Parts: sequence; C-alpha cells; structure tokens
Amino acid sequence: MSHEHIPDYLAHATSREHWLNYGSKRRFGVCVPLSALRTNGDFGIGDTGGLKRMVDWCNTIGASVIQVLPIYDMGLDAVPYSALSAFAIDPVYMNLSDVGLVLADEALVQRVGASGDRLNDAQHIDYQKVRGEKLAILEQAFGQSKSAELMAKLTVFRQSNPWLEDYLVYRCIKEVEGFRSWEDWGPRYATDEALERFVSDHQERIDFHLFLQYELDRQFQEAKTYANERGVLLKGDIPILVSRDSADVWRNQQYFRMDTSAGAPPDMYAEDGQNWGFPTYDWDALAKDDYGWWRNRLAQAQRYFDLYRIDHVVGFFRIWTIPQGEKNGRNGTYVPQDEDVWGQHGHRLLSMMLESSPMLPLAEDLGTIPHVCRNTLRDMGICGLKVQRWEKRWEGDGTFVHPRDFHPLSLSTLSTHDSETLSGWWEAYPGERQQLWETLGRGGPSPATLPPDFHVELIRWLCQGRSMFVVLMLQELLEPFGFLPGQPSDHRINVPGTVNSLNWTWRCPVTTDELLDNEPLCRQLKELVTLA
Repeated sequence: MSHEHIPDYLAHATSREHWLNYGSKRRFGVCVPLSALRTNGDFGIGDTGGLKRMVDWCNTIGASVIQVLPIYDMGLDAVPYSALSAFAIDPVYMNLSDVGLVLADEALVQRVGASGDRLNDAQHIDYQKVRGEKLAILEQAFGQSKSAELMAKLTVFRQSNPWLEDYLVYRCIKEVEGFRSWEDWGPRYATDEALERFVSDHQERIDFHLFLQYELDRQFQEAKTYANERGVLLKGDIPILVSRDSADVWRNQQYFRMDTSAGAPPDMYAEDGQNWGFPTYDWDALAKDDYGWWRNRLAQAQRYFDLYRIDHVVGFFRIWTIPQGEKNGRNGTYVPQDEDVWGQHGHRLLSMMLESSPMLPLAEDLGTIPHVCRNTLRDMGICGLKVQRWEKRWEGDGTFVHPRDFHPLSLSTLSTHDSETLSGWWEAYPGERQQLWETLGRGGPSPATLPPDFHVELIRWLCQGRSMFVVLMLQELLEPFGFLPGQPSDHRINVPGTVNSLNWTWRCPVTTDELLDNEPLCRQLKELVTLA
C-alpha cells in the first residue's frame, strides 16, 4: 500500500474517527522519558515544566510528537512499568515552581532553588533524594497553607475521579506499613470498618496525597494544552500489565488471575523464558463489567495524551501464562490456548480500547508475533512498530528492509528505551553493522564506532521511508552532533531483565534551554527530519 492510498484506507478502518482527530499526514517525533529531561532550574529530574520546554524545541525543529514513558506512581521505586497505580501520577514529576502553595512562601521558594541547584548537578537521577526533598517541600507547603477554598476544590476533584478512593487509602497504608506488599497487610484492612478507622486516623495524610494528584492533574493537563496549541501531540504509554502490588490489584482482584503471572516462553534470547511477575487478566470477569476498569484507565490517560503506545500488543491476542510460584517462564502456556481464537480475542479487546477513548493507539508489536496480530492491527488501522535494526526479510534472504518498503501503517525508529542506542548496537554487533553499512552503499569494512555522518544518513533514510510516524529517541538526535559524551552504554535507558543502579536514571547531559539556543543545531535537525 502506498502512502497516497492511506487516507482512503483509513476512511473505512475501525480507527477512522481517531485518525480524523489528527489527520493522515506523516509526523516526526521525539521519544524521551520525562524523567530524563534537563532544564535550567529543574529539580534533578524532568517535570511538566521541562515537558513544555521540549514542546518548544520540537516546535523549532519541526517535530510534532513527543512520546514519554509511563508517568504513574512508582512508590519508592524507579521502574515506570511497575507502578503502584494505573491511574495516579508519580509526584516526582511535579514542577515545584508551578505550585501556588510553594510560591506563596518565600522560604520555600529559596529552598526549591537551593535544593534544585544541588540535585541538578547529578549526572544521573537520584530518585530517593529527589522524591524525598520534593515531598518534604510539598508537605510543608500543604500543611501550612491549605484553606477551606482549596479543600473544596479537592473535594470536587475527588468526587469526579472515583479511582482516587482506592488509591488514596492504599497509598497511605503503604506508607504506614513501610511499603510492604498489600499481601502482607491486606487481612488487617479487609473490612469496611477497618478501612474507615484507618481513614479517620490518617485523614491529613490522605488529604495530602489528594492534593498531590490534584496539582499533578492540573499540570499535565496544562502541558497537553500547551503542546496542542503549538501543533505538538503528546504520546503516552499504557503498560498492558499492572503490578501485583498495586492499588488496582488490591481492590479489584476479581479482574486478575492471582494464581498466575505473565511472561515469555523460552527462546533464543532466554533459554528459561521470562517470568515478569505481573498477574494476568481474567478477561471474562472484565467483560461482565463491560471492561469498566480498562475503559476508566484509558479515560484517565486521555486527560494528558493525544496518542498512546499499546505495550506488548500481542498480549491482547494471547499471553504466556505461568503458574504462580514458578521461578522462570518454562512451565507456561498461551492463554487463550486455542490459536484459532487469538484473532477474535485481540480484535474484541482492541475494539473496546478504540471505543473507550479518542486517543489514537500505536502498537508495540516487537518479538515473535503471530501473523493474525499484525493483520488485525492493519485491518483496524492501528500502526505497528518498526525498529530499523530488526526489520529484515527473516523468512527470505535475511537482508535489511528499506524504510520505503515499510508498511505505511507503522511507526519507525532506530532504538527503544529497552535496547542499546544505535551506536551501542553498532559496537556490539560487527556482523550486523557491516551488513547495514553495505545496504546503504558503503564499501570496505565498517568502522568500529558509528560515524556521525552515517548516523545522520540513517536518520534521513528513515525519514524518507513510508511510515506514518518516525519517532526517534532523543539520544539518536543528539549523538551525531556531539552532545552525548562518554560511552554508548552511558546513554542507555534500561537493560531488561537486570537490576542495577543505572536503569531508568539517564539524564540528558544538555539542557533543553541550551538546545533551544543552539540555532545551527535546530536548523540542521529541521532540515534532516522533514518528512515528505
């Protein structure tokens, strides 16, 4: 299918109303964890203020999409895909300079400045220090300045967001219980009387967390408005699974198969398979309630985003399901087990998601994907994902696929938050890089390190392809122009299946303000990422 035929095709697709909201022109975008943004005067981590500055920069270089990773409350953790809630935003992303109760106190303003300067010097995000200092400042501001007028606004906000009832109590119990899993303390709060007593005893803390969500909701909605007014769309991330230790599972166990966990079967990358530890869904139970929990989840996300990434979309067709207690992914099975119903199962769930929100979904369909999954996505008008290094004629001669041969209903990119950066891949796989080197017409042996001009050529190669979206990690735009010092591994976001001190802690080494002020860079990028 050529790009010229896309408008006619989408006019008859299941997702046609969603495409009407944004049009069928090709778009270039930037993907970056919100936490990684660095601006002048921030607080050691990216926040909604930094997001607005990124909007300004994207506007300058001609990008019209910003993709972020999940923004949900991680508790004491730093893993965005293992949150305490599928609804609540993590207070670590609060822009303290945009909180009225903080600005009203000169001593707190000075503290924000001093703490921000100290935390901003760090090369990596120190979540413990950032979170602790932010919450301390916000707690002081709320405790000394809350008013009847504010409490009235919080009450209205709470009444219009029913998910808060479970989250607020859960979040406060977690604090009291030292953040142990609800499976350790759940029986003590199993009755309405016990919960009412807890709420009565901890009302001040519950009000504080309500205030945090109220402010975060306002800031993120304002960021979305700011972006849209400048022609930029914000793309969120909806993890398919939720943490077992979350408010959602604690209060909605009927929707989850608590005797199982999701994962992946053994393959060439993991001989024992993978066990992610997240419970799978009881789709029949969800269907009986018309998928209300899922619909509410998407309705909440649309307050902040125009587009969203469907994480692990194949899991909506069939998911590797492992008995609870297994250490790895060997002893699992696909659910549904009958391969003949996978297409119908996925179509039904994706249709529900389209019905539930005007956000345009873009699917992450990496890995071993049955043909029925990608065929269904295309039939419904939902873009899949093309990571250039993995797009080969696997069932043919093994050569790289040219971006002009990508299906137009796709988002193409050079790397992801879970992969090496392009330069990291280049150094790790000499045989693969040689093949890519020759594919683009270069002769002789490929150099051991990725040449900046070849990096730029690869970006242009993608942009001259057919994908509806080209969205690159921020690192891929900065590295060929000399903005990423050190080794490629220094700029990787996450290494899946590992626990280390660097995962999710990357901070952009250059501020967005500096990028905006660099007119030569902006001109070069604008020329480079212009899509036909």
